[in-house]
Amino acid sequence: MKTIVVSEICSACMTNTDAVVFDSTVRQSLISNEIVKLDFHGISGITTSFLNSSFGSWIEDFGFEKLKGKVILTNYTPFVAKSIKQYLDESKNLQK
Repeated sequence: MKTIVVSEICSACMTNTDAVVFDSTVRQSLISNEIVKLDFHGISGITTSFLNSSFGSWIEDFGFEKLKGKVILTNYTPFVAKSIKQYLDESKNLQK
């Protein structure tokens, strides 16, 4: 399992540019079929734009089912958790 501290990769989870750097780091682990633990310590907010260019890209490229159990979230604020959960729920419904 590889732990990635999000705040060490991008100082904020707000823009597509933030997400591109984050995506390339996480993607390498997903391609290697590693389990990735994403540590959101120090991240208080997250935008749909960021989620589209990271989580959305992974769902599109790897599929929602393959990501289940491969990406683990930790040390997140209630707002970050709610935003990611809502994004994933909406993405899952779109794939049906």
